[in-house]
Parts: sequence; C-alpha cells; structure tokens
Amino acid sequence: MTGLGQMTVLWFDRLARLLVWISAAMATVMMLTIFTNVVMRYVFRSPPRGAFEIIEITMGLLVFFALPLMIRQSGNIRVTILFDRFAEPVRRWATFATELLGTAICTFIAWRMWIYGERILRYGEVTMELRIPRGAIAQSMSVLLVVAAVAFLICAVEGLRRAPPPQLGTS
Repeated sequence: MTGLGQMTVLWFDRLARLLVWISAAMATVMMLTIFTNVVMRYVFRSPPRGAFEIIEITMGLLVFFALPLMIRQSGNIRVTILFDRFAEPVRRWATFATELLGTAICTFIAWRMWIYGERILRYGEVTMELRIPRGAIAQSMSVLLVVAAVAFLICAVEGLRRAPPPQLGTS
C-alpha cells in the first residue's frame, strides 16, 4: 500500500477503536440501567421511567458500534473446511471475493435501513416513554453499517495484497 493508503487505514483503525470504546460505554450504561431497574423495581416498587427503552436502544447500537473493529480483526465466523485446502493464490482471491461480498451486503442493508429511517422519521414515530425518534436510531445504525462496509473493503484489499508465505525447504 502507498503511504497515503497506509495512513488512511491507520486512521480508519483508530476510528474503529473509538467506536468500540463508545460501544463499551454503551454496555456500561446498559448494565447500570438494568441494575437500577432491578433495584428500583423490587426494592422500591417503582421502576425508572424509560429503562426498557434505554436497554433496547443501547443493545441494538452496541452491536453496530463494535462491528467495524470486529471485521478489521477478522473476528467474524469463517467456515474454513475447504478454504484451508486451497492453494495460496486461490485463497487470496477467495478472501478478496468474500470480503467484497461482505462489503456489498453491509452497503445494501445500510441503504435499506437509511430509507426505512427516513420513512419513520417522516411519520414522526418515537419511542413510547422517552420520545426518542426511531428513525434517527435506524439511520445511526445505517451510518455504522457503512463504516462496517468500509472495514470489509479494506480487508478485501489487504487480503489480495498479502504476500504469499515463503516456501519452506527450497534453496
């Protein structure tokens, strides 16, 4: 990769790490909300207003915030029953193709989710207790899916450019 390409990937990886920190903060908020909800419900017989909605929203967003780094670190499930038997050039092209497929799927879902978010924003749909616009949540997830698609694209290019391992036993 060129110097500019390497710098771009470095900045993207930093963005992915920042998103994971946000995801961790959301997990903390979710955990504290659940704890508070349980204590308030069973000790004081008065659950906090909107606790279920906070848990519901943070649970959904948490996954989308963590997705780009998981993709960059190859944390997704891979079925390698045949893949490991391929010759190195075929394996590199297969990796490239599957990562491009991941890019296409994330992009398609992001596009459809954005349209869905626009529609429910137009209708003015909000959550019942906290009045949070549901369309904004869907569009946030859509933007995070675009970031995930970029992560897949970077992995595709890196997989194709990866040098084959050295041949052992040749002199």
